[in-house]
Amino acid sequence: MRHDRLVLILLQRQLAAGLRAIRRRDLAWIALGGGGLFAYAMADIVLALQGAAERLRNDQLLWMLALPIALAALGCLAGNAASQLCLARAFAPFLKALPLGDAERRRMAGVAAFALGFPLTLLAGASVGLAGAIIAKPLAPAWGIGAATLFAAGFAAVTQWRLRHPFVLIEEQAGEAAPTGRSWLGRFDYARPRWLSSWAWGLPGGHLRPTWKLAAACLLLGLVAALGGWVSLVGHSAGPAAVAGLGGGMLVFMLSLRCQPLGSPVLRTAPIGFTKLWLRLVRLPLQLSLVFFLLPAGAALAAEPSAWSIPAAGGLWLMALNGVYAVFGAYFMNSPFLAMASFLGALSYAGYETIEYGRTVLVGLAALVFFLWHRTRQRYRNG
Repeated sequence: MRHDRLVLILLQRQLAAGLRAIRRRDLAWIALGGGGLFAYAMADIVLALQGAAERLRNDQLLWMLALPIALAALGCLAGNAASQLCLARAFAPFLKALPLGDAERRRMAGVAAFALGFPLTLLAGASVGLAGAIIAKPLAPAWGIGAATLFAAGFAAVTQWRLRHPFVLIEEQAGEAAPTGRSWLGRFDYARPRWLSSWAWGLPGGHLRPTWKLAAACLLLGLVAALGGWVSLVGHSAGPAAVAGLGGGMLVFMLSLRCQPLGSPVLRTAPIGFTKLWLRLVRLPLQLSLVFFLLPAGAALAAEPSAWSIPAAGGLWLMALNGVYAVFGAYFMNSPFLAMASFLGALSYAGYETIEYGRTVLVGLAALVFFLWHRTRQRYRNG
């Protein structure tokens, strides 16, 4: 019996469940408003490409080096995300009863991953080809085919590597093992409702498991903080360290916030309000974000004590951006990646429009955040 389509069916059901979690009224608002914003954004991109057509056509460094590297990197990132998603479904606990070995499950995950990669490859090639046609680049279809080839090469390389080294198995075995040692999150995660952050992070009893992802994230964030502080101390300027603290603190908050418990029927029927529960989920990620921010902020004050307003403003912006992302994370409670993509897209688009039309555009961003908050609160109350 062949099980190649099993992982694809699981992914389709997860997508359908995610869409059912969003009410039809929300989907109508998203389709109406999102369709108009998408068309407007596409028109802006076309006009920008036409305005810079001559410079883009003659930029050999862009076409021969920057664009190929970017496409290969995007393919690697997409392959990593798709393979991880498919491996998680192929090795799901409820599939252990099936007579499937590890090799068969990896093959199933590979079929599903490459099925997801095919439309992404077409999208990458079509985007580059259309952009080349807009700026009248010679042999634009050939450039599109080359872009699709580079994207597919990066996607296939990372997918094959992940399928041969399924770290998801190691993480699941570590998660199933009995927790040993001291509970690192106990003192921070014992308030009512108890162990809420540990529940959101999938940690048994607050026991933090060391993984390669956690080590890589800590190393990257440490390098960002050290580099920003070093640049500020050498240049006697508070700006680089403040920017590093703001960006790193925001990244820490986005990576650590998980809002899956908001969709639990147990919590919805419990005598606890949505706002209290949401604040309880946000508390620990906010503490981690502020702790990271204080390290570069201290370097910024040491480098330029008279410019204390720069790190102070960075701290205020960090609090504001964390609050906005917390609303996106609560709305897309079961999909942190979609929450990050939506938040960054909305923020980038609002920043771009602010440059053209002024700060009044931020009113639209505030209205979007209020709408998401209202709909999430109603969904929590009514199920």
